[in-house]
Amino acid sequence: MGTEERLREKVSDIIDDLKIVIGYTKSNIPLRVNPLFIEKKEEIDNLIFNNLCINNLATYSYFLSKEIDGKIGMILKPCDVKAVVQLLAEDLIDRDKIKIISVECNGVIDIKKVQKKINGLKITSAEIRDNIIKIGTSEKDFEFNIEEVYAEKCYVCSIYDKPPIFDEFIENDKKFNIKQKKEYEDLLEFEKLSLEEINSFWEEEFSRCIRCYACRNICPLEICRDRCITQLEQPHWQSQKISSSEGKFFQLIRVMHLAGRCVECGECERACPSNIPILKLMKKMNKEIKRIFGYVPGLSIESKPPLLTFKNIEKNIKEEELI
Repeated sequence: MGTEERLREKVSDIIDDLKIVIGYTKSNIPLRVNPLFIEKKEEIDNLIFNNLCINNLATYSYFLSKEIDGKIGMILKPCDVKAVVQLLAEDLIDRDKIKIISVECNGVIDIKKVQKKINGLKITSAEIRDNIIKIGTSEKDFEFNIEEVYAEKCYVCSIYDKPPIFDEFIENDKKFNIKQKKEYEDLLEFEKLSLEEINSFWEEEFSRCIRCYACRNICPLEICRDRCITQLEQPHWQSQKISSSEGKFFQLIRVMHLAGRCVECGECERACPSNIPILKLMKKMNKEIKRIFGYVPGLSIESKPPLLTFKNIEKNIKEEELI
């Protein structure tokens, strides 16, 4: 019995105790999957789990737990479980409302990396077999190793088979085997830049921000949405202008909102239509939070985010030396 068969069997065993189960299903678009909302047993056969399941389904956890009267089953990769853990740590969702079915992950594909390798051509067909991806387009065919197009988070993941919490765990037939990078290795060159160079870099990036709010809407931790500063009339924080300064203001507010909370799932960057490297900001903030407070989001329900708590004295912050 394969991974998907075991997953379907497990969901079939527990679905009577659940109001709904959220998982993945096939899409008509090559190299894509769709979210699947299961309410009846006969829908379970549509469940899939593979390298295309990059979407973080934890995004649905907060709002559905408020809207649905009953328990929600969520099929999550171990890295996505971190988002639920963080929501639980902040008392934003009720543990009794969520049943976590975590499936061991063997890496997920970054579609933007694929598009770059095929020069942005329209994909007409796709096949993944034995770690080889075959892409058909209207102009030519491509073939490359899956390891070249994993999502960046996969190269530093250490919990692909060890979710922080779970109610049910499904082992994967295909084991994850990838050369790992050091944590925050991708920030090292960026941190060597001068403040002027860093500012110039972000001015250029934020000039492309069209304020579509896809990054906010897809983030599992940004639950403010209808109360977001971008939609308040009183006080009126932002204009509707599309400019570098307005884009920067919005994104820096997001960074502070998510400081010590972001689980680096990468959904914000994946959803961005302007390809702004938003996750670079989040990683830098998380790196500093870890350095100063020794805190990593999404690993413990008991640990509270340091910027949501207050201490008179922080051992790693020498305020007296700043005077």
